[in-house]
Amino acid sequence: MGRKLFVGNLAYGVTDDDLQQLFSQACTCESASVVMDRDT
Repeated sequence: MGRKLFVGNLAYGVTDDDLQQLFSQACTCESASVVMDRDT
């Protein structure tokens, strides 16, 4: 079953790979993406 997790207030330099590595320590992580707000 697919699930999504929102994580806010990340440091500016956090990358998709950083999240993938972090969450892979606790569970199977199929993908991770950092969404940046263009206006901030």
